[in-house]
Amino acid sequence: MIFNPLIVVASELGLSRPSAKPQFGEDEDEKQIVRSFHRVRDSGIGSVIVDSVNDEDAAAVGAAGAYTVRTDLAEFGRTHNYRSNSGAERIAATVNKFDRFYTHDIVVAVPDDMPELRSFYLQALMYALASSEVGIATLVSPLKPGELEDPTVAKAAVAWNNDRQVHPVEGGRVGTLLDIRCDATALASTDLYRFVPIHAWRRGPLDRLVAMPPSDRELDEGTDLVRAIDAGIRVDVCLVWEDMKVLIHPEELRGDSIEG
Repeated sequence: MIFNPLIVVASELGLSRPSAKPQFGEDEDEKQIVRSFHRVRDSGIGSVIVDSVNDEDAAAVGAAGAYTVRTDLAEFGRTHNYRSNSGAERIAATVNKFDRFYTHDIVVAVPDDMPELRSFYLQALMYALASSEVGIATLVSPLKPGELEDPTVAKAAVAWNNDRQVHPVEGGRVGTLLDIRCDATALASTDLYRFVPIHAWRRGPLDRLVAMPPSDRELDEGTDLVRAIDAGIRVDVCLVWEDMKVLIHPEELRGDSIEG
């Protein structure tokens, strides 16, 4: 499983979420977008760029060592799919400016405002792409109390593949996304999970997806994964949660020495 991913940390990507709080050891005064950049960079899985929407954030994350690009959201209406949870069109436009010659075979999009974001999420995400039949990978986590009934929380129904392992984390699972809805009663399954809006696309399926018009249902559900599923693009997911045990750290994957 050898990939060359390009990771895009993007401001205001999708529906608004609670502000990301600092994790242990992080600077409480640090800008949210800078914290997210550090968490993604620490995953050690690929090159990282930051797509910011204002000059102040761009300057802050640039000072932290990030390569930055700017997107002017004023150019797009509230229901434009640049503002969906995955924002495939926006991410594709950003990546095509940076990587016109398809040096990177995988594009990963990470919202900068995810409180639950952990560096190992990016490692786990790559395991969902291990099969060449998978066009898009994303993450799900167990539903928290009250989220099953919450119409603002996207729920996912998954067909789990018990033969596939996620080596960096204990208890990780991989399966194929069957459907995603905010209304749990519209899903055929009762074994449901919370959608975690981090996405990894192979470049071919990403190009295919952005060539299609957005659907009404994807605007209702807040994610263009709906468009992908309806188009027959296979979407696989990896199960993660915030406090799961990490078995293989990024430093070990890179061959760095680990103290303690």
